[in-house]
Amino acid sequence: MAAILGRAARVGAYLIILLLAAVWTVAALETLTRPLLDIGRPAVGDVIISIASALSLPPHAALLFALLLVMLKLLVGAFLLATLICAAYEKLRWGASDDAMLDVALFIAAMASAASALPGLTHGGELLQSVIGELMLCLIASGLAIYGRGYLVRREQPRATRPQEAGVIRLA
Repeated sequence: MAAILGRAARVGAYLIILLLAAVWTVAALETLTRPLLDIGRPAVGDVIISIASALSLPPHAALLFALLLVMLKLLVGAFLLATLICAAYEKLRWGASDDAMLDVALFIAAMASAASALPGLTHGGELLQSVIGELMLCLIASGLAIYGRGYLVRREQPRATRPQEAGVIRLA
């Protein structure tokens, strides 16, 4: 029963990764449809312009900075999608996959969500709610991945040994 629940938890974590990939990719593609990118959005544009002015960027570089932010959104979405594809490939090819890339993808998504929280922190409202939702999804997926690996369920834990006891390091 625990194996079935663990497998379902890992599948759930990867489905959340798919949802986060869709959120980041669609947000980036939606931003690319605007002529001024995110600078035209009411609260977000103010933050982008204030960051660009704090960095002493000329006006044309502020637009390039906004384009950089859009490409970072697209990169996060692409990395999350690549995580899902690589896990599926490893499962089909070798019959098993570790969750190392899943952990890194969740960390990157959480850091990107935290970095994108600046407009929400300054203006509040819907911007802050979407960031909190993304962070909650990252936390839920991380918890499901940990449960799916069995770290919280496994009863037999290896006994901690010092390198000297294992014969790895010799003391003089």
